[in-house]
Amino acid sequence: MAFLAVVILLVFLFSGVLGGGGSEGIPVVDSPGIQGRQGEMPTLPPGLVDLSDFIEFETDGDIAATIGLPLRSRPEDETGLGLYTYEDGRWRRVADVSLSGNGQRAEADFSPVPQNLAVLRVIAQAYEVEGSLPPGGVLHPDAKVGIVSPRDYTPQSDGSVGGTATEVEAGTGVLLIPTIVGNGEDTASIVNDILADESLRGQHVREIAQLADSGNFAGIDLEYSSVDSELRSEFTQFAQELGRILRNEGRRLSLTLPPPGPQRQAYDWPALDQAADIIKIMPIADPVDYWEMMPDALGQLVEDVDPQKLMLVVSPFSTELKDGDVRSLGYLEALLLASEIKIREPQDPERIETEVGVKAVAVNLAQSEGATSLRWSDDAATLSFSYGAPVKRTVYVENMFSVAFKLEMVQAYALGGVAVADASVGRDVANIWPAVNQFIETGTVALVRPNGDALVPRWEAPKGGNLDATVGPAVIWRADEAGSYTLRMLVSDGDLVFAREIEVDVKAKQEPQEGPTPLVTFPTGDGTPTPTPKPSPSATSTPTPTAAPTPDVTAPGQVTNMTAGPTGEAGEIVVTWDGNAASDQVDHYNVYRSDSADVEAVPGNFVASVTVGTTFYIHEGVLPGAYHYAVTAVDSSGKEGPISESDPATLP
Repeated sequence: MAFLAVVILLVFLFSGVLGGGGSEGIPVVDSPGIQGRQGEMPTLPPGLVDLSDFIEFETDGDIAATIGLPLRSRPEDETGLGLYTYEDGRWRRVADVSLSGNGQRAEADFSPVPQNLAVLRVIAQAYEVEGSLPPGGVLHPDAKVGIVSPRDYTPQSDGSVGGTATEVEAGTGVLLIPTIVGNGEDTASIVNDILADESLRGQHVREIAQLADSGNFAGIDLEYSSVDSELRSEFTQFAQELGRILRNEGRRLSLTLPPPGPQRQAYDWPALDQAADIIKIMPIADPVDYWEMMPDALGQLVEDVDPQKLMLVVSPFSTELKDGDVRSLGYLEALLLASEIKIREPQDPERIETEVGVKAVAVNLAQSEGATSLRWSDDAATLSFSYGAPVKRTVYVENMFSVAFKLEMVQAYALGGVAVADASVGRDVANIWPAVNQFIETGTVALVRPNGDALVPRWEAPKGGNLDATVGPAVIWRADEAGSYTLRMLVSDGDLVFAREIEVDVKAKQEPQEGPTPLVTFPTGDGTPTPTPKPSPSATSTPTPTAAPTPDVTAPGQVTNMTAGPTGEAGEIVVTWDGNAASDQVDHYNVYRSDSADVEAVPGNFVASVTVGTTFYIHEGVLPGAYHYAVTAVDSSGKEGPISESDPATLP
């Protein structure tokens, strides 16, 4: 009854006291365990408007409650509405709203009640989407972009531009704006040398303008994100001159730059606002630092730059932190780290016998290994796990859930759009396009965290044996008979499920050897041996014939969405695909490789078989070269379905 009393009192007092905007500090809730007062509305970013007053709460510990805030005006529907809290200098959406009271009140359940709340609405607008491509990359089929930017070119020390254009197949109306990448170990110093020399600077402007003209590009994107702060004015002059020339030719200048920070900057943002048509803001590498710094950076930028020119760059790559160093990880690489399993007991493989408990452990997720479980990090707004001793490494898994939280900032700050750092297919990147496309099509994002139960490792023994449990970072497994077995662990990021297998060879249990037969010197009794009875022959029954099963004449269907590409480790190529429908009764998948795109399912091309339930294979020990992979599905009777479309993979 206490919980219900809080709800009724809260709604009643809000309705009676606030009306449509009372004075600050007036108590609006005074109930056992929870008090609330009107507070001063913090500054809102340009993409949000307030529909209620700002209420600050004080609670006696963690209290769950349904909170209803009256609205100043009656919205037509719930589109764009959310309950937000203000903490650490930024607004954060904490709940969707449910309209009640004839549309005059916004309600949501909280556990616990936050420190403050207000009902805010996102200002509806259209957003632009840009997708970057590695040289020679192919656009992801799910990518719905208005701009494609292949990273094809680099600045040269003489002021010229080197590189070859990627042939991009994009839809009608898509703009091709290639990127000149000048922030690498070598090219960053070249950019600074060009900017410092007036003659080279002018030459570089002319070379870029000529490149845009000869390629008939819609514009040029410059990723000059490592400019020396001492060259601030030189970079500004360079961008202004290049922007003027490109606009005179009906083209755009795009700049890809780091966000502003407390340190001295090489970028004069108000001046660059006048020089450029698009400014893409790169992400901060450390996921925790991202949320501590990026809101302030965007808050500054929207004051200095037209927000409609700004695009937030989101990355489909995961990251790993070690001693403050940040390393980029592929999506599969991150999940393969999470799914690594080892046999810990018995330590000696020769002692793995029938009826002996075998302990299998997810070494990078088990607390017993000094690791942490895969879980959602509120500080980083992404999934994470930590592993390694004595030096701890933390992996942050970027996927459609975490990207949605970044897209919300595009809304909140009324930015012009979003840029995807790698929009290619066939590379080890997370497919974040469902979240991006929903954002573009509806103008809203769904801020959903993955179900915690889905993140717990699950175990299977497809070839037999007994598991003491099916969930958790470690299990005990036993086999009743000798033989070769498979232990499989399934791990999910809340979106896709990944499987990792380990083979276990079980030996027959060694019976203890009997001691020597004692010599009987004085036999008991009369010493007359008892004759061993002869076995009586028994009648042999005639076996009942078993009807042969009706053969399944239909082979499994074709494997779809097969991709292949390097894992990032030396000599490794990862092949992934979508699992076939259950009706295909697949027993396993066959992986094939050929030097040509026309891969045939013949013994000479066979690479490996993969047990059903697993939809990836890592081909190790591959020599440098260009290859083509394809996959087939095989049912329990040995019938093999048609081979998938092939996908190229190149190891440098």
